[in-house]
Amino acid sequence: MATKARKQEIVTELQDFFNQGKLAIVTDLSGFTVSELTSFRRKLSKDHASCRIAKNTLIKIASKGSEFEPVGELSKGPSAIVVGYEDPAAPAKTTVEFLKLLKKGTVRGGVIDGKLITSDEVKSLASLPSKELLLSSIMGGLDSGARGVSGILEGVIRDLAVLIEEAAKKNQAA
Repeated sequence: MATKARKQEIVTELQDFFNQGKLAIVTDLSGFTVSELTSFRRKLSKDHASCRIAKNTLIKIASKGSEFEPVGELSKGPSAIVVGYEDPAAPAKTTVEFLKLLKKGTVRGGVIDGKLITSDEVKSLASLPSKELLLSSIMGGLDSGARGVSGILEGVIRDLAVLIEEAAKKNQAA
């Protein structure tokens, strides 16, 4: 049994855990081995995310008053919290794929921008392309639009030059 001082330490650690987060996903990881949890945490760290397992009451106390307060509603039974610090889609994708791969554990839901999201919404978020891929497709679209405009302008200038050249030839002949 943890002492009152240790519980306060855990609450402080959890508050720090939530402070910089953009997304929190609540999962049930019961039945996982230590090596599976370690592998999961390593995959999450590559996505700038981390996983923390704590007592539900301490999670509720730590998240109270923050944008992650709705996490308390999802923390029933054995709970693990995954917090993403950069791209929200990456930790969601890693979590959903890892649970699907091992065929154990469940996603209960999550919190993004202070709003509670369902497990289906977390799975939808996981199916989104990464931030880098979205940005590159936007840039590709902008680049192709600029190329199209430059092609049109080149065509107009070329047609104008041909027209001027034909007019000059006509004037010389006359």
